Amino acid sequence: MMLTLQELESKMITARSFNINSTTLKFNNDEYPLAQIKRSRVKTNTLKDHAVRLIIFGLIASSVVWIVTPNYFGIYAGPFSIFAGMVLALLSVRKYELQVEFEHSDETGLQWISIAKTNKQSVKLIFEAQAEKIQQTVR
Repeated sequence: MMLTLQELESKMITARSFNINSTTLKFNNDEYPLAQIKRSRVKTNTLKDHAVRLIIFGLIASSVVWIVTPNYFGIYAGPFSIFAGMVLALLSVRKYELQVEFEHSDETGLQWISIAKTNKQSVKLIFEAQAEKIQQTVR
């Protein structure tokens, strides 16, 4: 399956991927109300962050398998599901993340959520510029 140039460009992160107006922050098709954003940052993930992510994904996948399968099958599928969860986590690992501290309207409270992720240093510079714009807008 070949992507057209337009589809490829739509997947690339550029400064035009972001739009900040007086009420919302938009990244591609996602919208975040500025009234609920408290701060922004660009996070550089470390090896520890990636290891924790791998373990959590593996344990979640394993838990689902243990709940769904009968006891005798879970003995074999459990270890495989841990491995499968870790592989899925590896496929989604990114070095840099643009995050905002988001205040949910329910009891969840403040929470850092990732808006965008990348492995490219050039996109990290775009993230830093956007984080600064977000900070100036929410003040």
